[in-house]
Amino acid sequence: MHILSKSTYIKGEQCPKALYMYKKHPYLRDKLSIEQRAKFKRGTDVGVLARSYFSGGVNMTPTNPNLFGKMFEQTMQNLNDPNINVMYEAIFIYNDTLIMLDILVRDGDKWRAIEVKSSLSLSETYYKDAALQYYVLNGCNVPISDMQLMYVNENYVKNGEIDINNLFVFKSVKEYAEEQLDVIDKKVNEFKDIVNLSNAPRINIGTQCFTPYKCDFVGHCWKKVEKDCFLHTNALNDKELFSLYNSGVQDNRSFKKLLDPFSLETDQVDALEQNIFYINYKKFYDLIGKKTDSIAFLNLLFYRPAVPILDGHKPYQEIILAFSILSNETGETIEWNCFDDYSKMEDGLKILTEELKRYEKIVYFSPQNINLMMQRYHIIESKDVLFKIINLKDILKNSDFFNNKTKYDFSLKTIYEGLFPSESLFEHSRIILNATSDNELERILVNQDMEDENKCLQKAYKYLLK
Repeated sequence: MHILSKSTYIKGEQCPKALYMYKKHPYLRDKLSIEQRAKFKRGTDVGVLARSYFSGGVNMTPTNPNLFGKMFEQTMQNLNDPNINVMYEAIFIYNDTLIMLDILVRDGDKWRAIEVKSSLSLSETYYKDAALQYYVLNGCNVPISDMQLMYVNENYVKNGEIDINNLFVFKSVKEYAEEQLDVIDKKVNEFKDIVNLSNAPRINIGTQCFTPYKCDFVGHCWKKVEKDCFLHTNALNDKELFSLYNSGVQDNRSFKKLLDPFSLETDQVDALEQNIFYINYKKFYDLIGKKTDSIAFLNLLFYRPAVPILDGHKPYQEIILAFSILSNETGETIEWNCFDDYSKMEDGLKILTEELKRYEKIVYFSPQNINLMMQRYHIIESKDVLFKIINLKDILKNSDFFNNKTKYDFSLKTIYEGLFPSESLFEHSRIILNATSDNELERILVNQDMEDENKCLQKAYKYLLK
């Protein structure tokens, strides 16, 4: 029925071998991370909401993959039905390539094609997505008035009910898509030939394994790469590392001959070979500040909804759903959340402020800058708390912390497991998924998970300071 789809075409652009493996050996894919699942859910939620901008449409989504052909025929029939003005997930197939267009809107005697994105800006990949969709529509002789990307308006501010007309903005990409027709046609035929090969194409591992997305088959393609291989270091950029590796420098001994023996690159390779972590303790102690037992280990649960929930908020503006404070001196844990009513957030931040005033130092681990967040909400005066707060993630980054898991995931999980190899920690995204779940039983698990994370943070902090 079809060989390619939008997702497999994008895979082929990133790496033809990944395309072949996905089509022929999908069981070899790496396990989907919780963070990736959360991203997919967010995209789906925004896509469904976007339909209300063009209400009254017919949903063409098939109930199972065997119905793609039938729904394609139905879509083509609907184009000529004057009673149908909007279709969701309209299915088109051309040159063995299938697309499911998010929204198709009648525009006079033509149709306006719309691809929905949950982001605040448009990447090159999004343009390529739309160009492929246009290629298929053009091949099916669908009269298109415009090909547009529909995405979230970064300047939208919620005031009452969601104003769907101002939440989204549109970008026409028809001109770009038309310019890409010949290029896409050539690539589609190349990718079809790749899928029909008897064996996977021989392609060296390289930057395409992680750019623009982490490939689903890293575990398979990297199975011959030793766990202590210099490719897992990050002192040099990936382009340099892969260039050396694919030119024949494939063992650490050969690699280290090219290095200054006192360089960070050498220290990282040594750490890999000994299965230990590396840290520049001089930098670490300079950044960590004075020692004290009066420490609050703080775990803040951030939620950045694509569609704002609270009045006065913009898309992706953070909401603090919960916090957990672990006292270093007493072992006491104080918890708070607003799962039942997000509008209680500012009340929670006031409670947080009062609790944190009791401590000389506040330690947290997060990619978020909570200092800026607290200033934005005018909750905390700098003299009370802000100067006490340290983000252990930033300190470790600036102290060149490294282990065999931190190159592509510098998280509390990978740092903790690097310090304590026999132990493990769950993905932080698990907490966010449970906290925003409609299932009350899943939300109940959040407090315990946050407390466990805080205990791991405390243990890591104390271990590094010993």
